[in-house]
Amino acid sequence: MIKKILLPTDGSEYAEKTIQFAVDLAKSVGASVDVMYAFQPVASLRKRASMMLEEYRSAMEEDASEIVTEVAERLKNEGLTVTASVVEGPAAEAILRAADELSPDVIVMGSRGEGGFANVLLGGVAEQVVHHAKVPVLVVK
Repeated sequence: MIKKILLPTDGSEYAEKTIQFAVDLAKSVGASVDVMYAFQPVASLRKRASMMLEEYRSAMEEDASEIVTEVAERLKNEGLTVTASVVEGPAAEAILRAADELSPDVIVMGSRGEGGFANVLLGGVAEQVVHHAKVPVLVVK
C-alpha cells in the first residue's frame, strides 16, 4: 500500500505532468507527499570567487525554496498532506538520500528535467535513481 510519495521536482516545464500524476496518485490512495528540490552550485576554484559563489548558492537555494513552496501549496490546496524540503547536492544523490531518510513507498519523478538534450531518453538523474533506489520508482514521461 502506498502511504507516502517522494516527489522530486526541478521547476521545469516537464515537472508539471509529474506533479499532476503524483497528485492523482496521492488522492487515489490517500498518500501524503514529500516534495523536494535538489540544487548544486558550481564549485569555485578561486578564493576571491567565494563571495560570488555564496551569492549564487543563496540565490539557487532561494529559487529552490520558492519552487517547492509553490508545489507544496498547490498540493495542500488539493487536500493532500505535504512536506517540502530543499537539499543541496547532486540531484540523484540527494533524491536517494531523501528516500533513505523519509522512507517513502514510491518515488514519483519525471523522465527528464531542465537538462534538455542530454536527457532526451531517460534523464541522467532519473536513470540513477531508478537503478539505485531501494523503493519503487515511477517515472512519468
